Amino acid sequence: MRKSTKKDFVNKSLNLIFQNINHSSQTEREGCSISLGFTAASHLQIVLSKLESVAKTDMVKKSSGLMGFVKDKTGQTDADIEKVKATVMLCYGFVTLYAPPELIVSRVEATILRSINPHFSNIKDPTVKQNLIRATELIGKALHPDHIRQSYNFSNCSDLVNHMQTYMKAEYTEMRVLALKTSTVLVKIENLEN
Repeated sequence: MRKSTKKDFVNKSLNLIFQNINHSSQTEREGCSISLGFTAASHLQIVLSKLESVAKTDMVKKSSGLMGFVKDKTGQTDADIEKVKATVMLCYGFVTLYAPPELIVSRVEATILRSINPHFSNIKDPTVKQNLIRATELIGKALHPDHIRQSYNFSNCSDLVNHMQTYMKAEYTEMRVLALKTSTVLVKIENLEN
């Protein structure tokens, strides 16, 4: 998709990916995320728009009836929504990593972190937490000066390190190792800025 110049083809392909992915499968989630990342190398705005669209339509419960007391129209459970959320979080990480460095710098804090920041607190599903931590690590790698080849003041870096420290205190599983790895990536950026 990154080689295509036809925006309509790219949009249709992204729709197909999200229509057919099994959000319960980590392998499919990673495949989807990597493909969106590769696509973002040439079509960043289209990919970001698609992720925002998925977040608005698939990451919320759609209820019918008065005050939402009647059953969900789509049959989507909270667990299904959490799995979609995990996919979208990981997509943001790979999109940030593979997007053109000169473009991603302007989009990280305005679009990407604005989209994922609300999900750092009150995570119900460990899969969402794991993929959010991985996305944060990928964002940190993408913003490293060796990758973006320019100086960049990553103002949200300390906030992300604080989230990782919170996860390290609360978790005693592989999640703790992931949070530690991510903190290491982020601290390297902080140290280079100072």
